[in-house]
Amino acid sequence: MSSMADDRALFSLNLSAELAAVSADPELIALQRRLQDALLQDQLSLVFQPIFDIHSLHLHSAEALLRWRHPELGEVSPARFIPVAERSDLILELGRHVLSRAAAQIADWRRQGLEPVPVAVNVSGSELKQCDFADQIGGVLKEYAIPGHLLRVEVTEHGLISDFARATANLRAAGELGLGIALDDFGTGYSSFRYLRHLPIRALKIDREFVAGVDVDARDQRIVRAMVALAHSLRLKVIAEGVETESELATLRRLRCDYVQGFLTGRPMPAAGFAALLGARGCGG
Repeated sequence: MSSMADDRALFSLNLSAELAAVSADPELIALQRRLQDALLQDQLSLVFQPIFDIHSLHLHSAEALLRWRHPELGEVSPARFIPVAERSDLILELGRHVLSRAAAQIADWRRQGLEPVPVAVNVSGSELKQCDFADQIGGVLKEYAIPGHLLRVEVTEHGLISDFARATANLRAAGELGLGIALDDFGTGYSSFRYLRHLPIRALKIDREFVAGVDVDARDQRIVRAMVALAHSLRLKVIAEGVETESELATLRRLRCDYVQGFLTGRPMPAAGFAALLGARGCGG
């Protein structure tokens, strides 16, 4: 593939095949109906995974992650229900739900006298194609009376590629509202390096694929070092995702990553647990 148009064509073919498979599976159709009910019956909740400065381990920000506990199915993995939502407008409803809940939680922490850190929400390709994307964000900021810098947006190349021009314009509009933009799963997509010059991003998130075993794999070390050098040359910060061992953390420090996220430093937690982190931060902990 030699151009963005070629990339989009390949993406469209792959997505069509994926959606056709979902449409033909009765179990997935049933899951879609249950997900619709979950939105109405308040079965969805957010957890917050902390992101820390890789050197000081001071709390820097958080990522809001959607969870679904069904009364009969139990915990339903996002890896299972997000693809189902993406085959319909449900993904737009989920996106609005997450954005609103994240903003509401930030506002609640502020009412408790805590000093929130920025919270990132994941945004789908369908959301990025909406003409009112920035207006929705602005409305949420106004509704909950929070400044834009306390919300961040994470996007993947998968979400950008179907309408790159619209997505870029929407992300720029979000940036004008004060939101920081991060490119998630960096290095796993179609043309990571090509898109960097066009996107109004402030951070790259290096995928767990390159982090797992980086302490012992010389090739992954070279790849991460190159990613970090590129990001820093563009004045972008680097977040290493999925860090699970002290040895990985030490290696990523040596490779000059800026921030760390993973089970080693903090698992996803409910709002009350994250409030305790904010409280400790306020006390100098």
